Amino acid sequence: MDLSSLNKEQKQAVEAPLGPVLVLAGPGSGKTKTLTHRIAYIIEKKMFKPENILALTFTNRAAKEMRQRVDQLLASQKLKVKSEKSAAALSNFKLSTLNSSAELTMGTFHAVCAKILRHEITALGYNPNFVIFDSDDQQKTLREILEDLRIDSKKMPAPMFGALISRAKNLLQMPSELNLGLDSPMRERLLEVYTRYQDSLYKQNGLDFDDLLMLTVKIFQNFPKVLQKYQKKFLYILVDEYQDTNLAQYTLLSLLGTHHNIFVVGDDAQSIYKFRGSDITNILNFEKDYSESLLIKLEQNYRSTKNILEAAQKVIEMNSEQKPKTLWTENPEGEKIILTCEQDERAEAEFVARNVIKLATHQEKELEYEAEDNNNDNNNNNAKAKPVFSILDRFIMAKKIQAQYSPAIQGLGRGLLPQMPKKHDALKEFCVLYRTHAQSRALEEVFIESSIPYQIVGGLKFYERKEIKDMLAYLRLCLNFRDLVSLKRVINEPPRGIGDKSYGLIRDFILNLSSQSVGAGLGRPTNDSGRASAAPTNSDFSIQDFRVGFAEIKMQPRAWQSAQDFFKVLEEISGFNPEFGLPELMKLVVRRTGYEKYLRDGSERGESRFENVEELFSVAIKFGKLPWRQALQEFLEEVALLAEIDQKDETKDVVTMMTLHSAKGLEFDNVFFVGLEEGILPHSRSLINPDELSEEIRLAYVGLTRARKRLFLIYTQSRRVFGNVQINQPSRILRVLPKEKMLLKGMAKDHFSGEEAELKYEAEWGV
Repeated sequence: MDLSSLNKEQKQAVEAPLGPVLVLAGPGSGKTKTLTHRIAYIIEKKMFKPENILALTFTNRAAKEMRQRVDQLLASQKLKVKSEKSAAALSNFKLSTLNSSAELTMGTFHAVCAKILRHEITALGYNPNFVIFDSDDQQKTLREILEDLRIDSKKMPAPMFGALISRAKNLLQMPSELNLGLDSPMRERLLEVYTRYQDSLYKQNGLDFDDLLMLTVKIFQNFPKVLQKYQKKFLYILVDEYQDTNLAQYTLLSLLGTHHNIFVVGDDAQSIYKFRGSDITNILNFEKDYSESLLIKLEQNYRSTKNILEAAQKVIEMNSEQKPKTLWTENPEGEKIILTCEQDERAEAEFVARNVIKLATHQEKELEYEAEDNNNDNNNNNAKAKPVFSILDRFIMAKKIQAQYSPAIQGLGRGLLPQMPKKHDALKEFCVLYRTHAQSRALEEVFIESSIPYQIVGGLKFYERKEIKDMLAYLRLCLNFRDLVSLKRVINEPPRGIGDKSYGLIRDFILNLSSQSVGAGLGRPTNDSGRASAAPTNSDFSIQDFRVGFAEIKMQPRAWQSAQDFFKVLEEISGFNPEFGLPELMKLVVRRTGYEKYLRDGSERGESRFENVEELFSVAIKFGKLPWRQALQEFLEEVALLAEIDQKDETKDVVTMMTLHSAKGLEFDNVFFVGLEEGILPHSRSLINPDELSEEIRLAYVGLTRARKRLFLIYTQSRRVFGNVQINQPSRILRVLPKEKMLLKGMAKDHFSGEEAELKYEAEWGV
């Protein structure tokens, strides 16, 4: 294999001997290139067969890129062999490497676990045709449980229980093992809700996102022969973004990787998902877990300019507990980092818009407002105001700014923003980063006013639109008619005269068909294969059996007949010719359920909504060669496991707005990093917890290192937060930036230049 494009450390990682290897890869250091070369190298050297290799990552986007790169590497090697060897040698080469990527098990942790569960989940009493509940499905299920238990959802809301249940599952705690260190009354409430929730999922033959990991681990722990089968299958394991693993993922890898042939790539400096359960100690303790491990550091950065990289290095050095590494680059110094302080979030957004237009149209001078009235003089005076240091000054300033937001004078004195012309450079290399989604509001308003096209990653996604959620619910019912979340969503959509009371009777009937709980599945006897014995379970009845029993339900005649008709349609669709494809099934669903007619009501909005449904048909085309049942299962699984970043549309030439958490793994020529204020970044919740504060610093580091060429850092004097005006302090992160790498603008000149400003900064803000 040609390794000439790799640097010394990358080549060392690719050619490393078998056994545990930890590759510490800084941002922009070529970790994906190293990882994919390692996979191709293992295959080419015939160290392991492709089918014995397991490669895990965290997003579908990353998994897709990895597979494409491995394909390219293997294809280039095949061409090389073809030009150098005889036909016989080529034939032998083909036998060992042709379609090697297809034979690899490569994907996200959750996707790989879902595939394992399709084969093994009967050990826990589930049917392999389980559906995967997203967060919205989870919340709906929990709200029904809280209502049944008469728990006040205002005092103890469903999202709170959802977060605690997720935390328990990430720690591999079933209801009977619950131990989150909560006070007794809260623990008892959570135990009751968690038990009911898990029982409800089981009876619906559904899993939530966290179940995919937890139940896979539980099967491996409780059924040794099943574990042995996968230990023999996965003889070499590679993990991307190892710093993001939680306890469930860590345990999964420990169970599978008893041979210690594990190759992990990660960066403790980019561990930013503690709120999802990730544990930074997994990567910090790798060398303790595997005493014979080899440590390799990738410190050469190929992405950013020297100025950006040196600023990022200063920020990450604020964290004391880390595996030390010093990033360096052969890239040029580049432009200085622009640091500015704007008056408020509106002025912040206007600064971003002006500079996007300036850079995209090659304007030489700073773009200014077009005068609207003489009140602009007041704005100019405000812009030149002295820095606010004392508590009294900040209080007075807050009162003045609060008055500016009065409806009587709101909008007066604002200038007209410059407009993005029709002809401009590509916008896909522009990105705006913020700590929370709420910060996007002012940016959106200004971008619309300035005619700047944009997309928000993490906003309303295609798969969250009502008509798409409805269609997905119908499709899920084709595989599993007991999916109560989907059933409730569409049983009266279009209207069929089936109200909440009638639905409640149907729901109770379905739930009463089985009295088994999920916990019982863990203790069921096994046969010689390590699988659960084929005892009857709640998944052994069909929709035909259900309809026979349903005839005995006592409900209003009209609602009963409508429900019978609804389930008859589902039975008809479920019996669709198995040889047909998914697009044909989807067209049958939208027609037979009356949903197409319901959407196409003659209005423009109705046509637009049906166009979205047709777009869903287009997505299904890639599964068209498979029988519809298999295709539908894979399609629904892919949709359910989409990460936020997977929905970034790479084809659109627009400015991208996203949170820092969504941005990891991406890079842009021009990055605008907004809201760099105490209480926002670092977030207010982190200021009293050293561990959380350390993660906020890593979050800032991730933000800085997204930029290739230009970086703009922006904070404000004031900001409206939940309707209140706050006077914010500049983030402590700005305090450590090297001044020689910065170009100060606006009020930042007063805050960060000169010894007097520094002394006031330290005395008043203490950061």
